[in-house]
Amino acid sequence: MDERRQPIGDDCTVEQVADLLDEVFAANGLLADEMDRILGSRAAVSQRTIDRFTRLADQLRPGARARAELSDLDPARVLAGTKVWMARNRERSAHSAAGRAAARWSGGASA
Repeated sequence: MDERRQPIGDDCTVEQVADLLDEVFAANGLLADEMDRILGSRAAVSQRTIDRFTRLADQLRPGARARAELSDLDPARVLAGTKVWMARNRERSAHSAAGRAAARWSGGASA
């Protein structure tokens, strides 16, 4: 989503809530990936490390804004948006190579 977009209000759609959840999920993934790199590295602190953290902070800001917006919404609206978000993820997963392989191995796809 565009970082410059206007915050949504209580009249947001469940699709907009799902978009916010996408932003939070993406930011969480970036953070987890970076933490894995840090834990697996023996490198000393360097300017390169600081530059990576600065870029990471910039990449995490939309997710933090989205999380703050979600916390201001009615919980029932967030729950409805979560259902949309989960359905989107199932759809994406079903069309990914991993999803097709899982379906093939579980007998869910025909040859």
